[in-house]
Amino acid sequence: MRDAGFHYSVLSEFRDRLIASEKERMLLDEMLTRFQEKGLLKERGKQRTDSTRILTVARHLNRIGCVVETLRRALNEIATISPDWLLDQVTTEWFDRYGPRFDSYRLPKKKEELHQLRREIGEDGYHLLSVIQNDTAPAYLKELPGVEILRKVWIQQYFLENDQVKWRETGNLPPQRLFIQTPYDEEARNRTKRKHNWTGYTVHLTETCDSETPHIITNVVTTSASTNDVDVVAMIHEELAEKELLPAEHYVDMAYMSIDRVIESESDHAIALMGRIMPNVSWQAKANKGYAITCFDIDWKKQTVRCPEGKTSVRWQPRTESSGQDYIHVEFNQADCLACSARSVCTRRKAGGRTIQIRPQIKHEVMQKARHRQKTDEFKQKYKIRSGIEGTISQAVGALNMRRSRYRGLAKTHLQHVATAAAMNLHRVIAWLNGVTPAITRQSRFAALQSAA
Repeated sequence: MRDAGFHYSVLSEFRDRLIASEKERMLLDEMLTRFQEKGLLKERGKQRTDSTRILTVARHLNRIGCVVETLRRALNEIATISPDWLLDQVTTEWFDRYGPRFDSYRLPKKKEELHQLRREIGEDGYHLLSVIQNDTAPAYLKELPGVEILRKVWIQQYFLENDQVKWRETGNLPPQRLFIQTPYDEEARNRTKRKHNWTGYTVHLTETCDSETPHIITNVVTTSASTNDVDVVAMIHEELAEKELLPAEHYVDMAYMSIDRVIESESDHAIALMGRIMPNVSWQAKANKGYAITCFDIDWKKQTVRCPEGKTSVRWQPRTESSGQDYIHVEFNQADCLACSARSVCTRRKAGGRTIQIRPQIKHEVMQKARHRQKTDEFKQKYKIRSGIEGTISQAVGALNMRRSRYRGLAKTHLQHVATAAAMNLHRVIAWLNGVTPAITRQSRFAALQSAA
């Protein structure tokens, strides 16, 4: 009984991950290989990528709900394997507190009573972790997944001060990329993006968008929700390189764009990353009449900058941001700036000279080139192709229920996304071979009145 329960609890998660990863490698890659052999898929064409939120199958919990359910999971796993040992470690109050699920709780309304409840839960969790560490406790209890999650959650939610259990305040919590939201899906993370807040994952779909071939999903990346889109670009390109399906042009939205990604895509894979880069947000650029950074002449060899009024900088200092990004801090002479007749359109500083921050030469030049390119009519016309990926996301979510994961954990959630992508590819290729082309987005008669007016 004990051995069976132990193997089930500890090894089943590893087994599921292994099976999921093996199936994922076979499911989509084999299909793409067949499409390449039939001439339906080619390298160095055009591809586009977009992402959407994925909700975890686990129930949404607030912080107190998370700690209660974390302790419940650990207790249930221990009760399955070592019930007699567990009975000696708990009191009757534990059965009232952790027997029912959290959603049947009636939380106290008074702050002091709620504070007391949180403290009692914290003390119970520390007690359980303590007795598990004793030499008299079965050694295998330390290896249970529920016990390990209990240890992590208690580190994140509580701390000890003078042997007193303290509840962490909001400003003292770990970052979202590390913060466990539910013990039943340890890898799910919480994120707010524009108007949406969700707990779970993010899926990134990449598809071909050449007019002479069907639009086939070539790559699927599933990440925790806290992973930024820009951090996924290199992963997408590496996976496409392994499949020999790298595009010549890769169309993405602004969330995937950064100067580093543009440079890396070109240098590592000869890919033109097509997207809108963050515009210059300085007040001079917004006013379109002040002296923005584009108005200054930079001499990279002499490490000086000349302003539109002909004055030369007096300081050139390389620095590093807290994020690790390098930049150059440039200062102009205070006397020159204070006596300048154009000061009002150059700086709003009440004292001192103008200062500017520029990226290292390669990054600065690539950024200025990208900002200029995205204003051209040629780019705007070519970039229209990116919007088609939104229809793919809509199909995956609306027709194939991709929005909510059916499984727990990143590996099996990713397998669901790969299976969904494979199904969409089959449907699209069959339609293509039957002469059915993608339909134009439907427009209601009322919406059409706007263009006709």
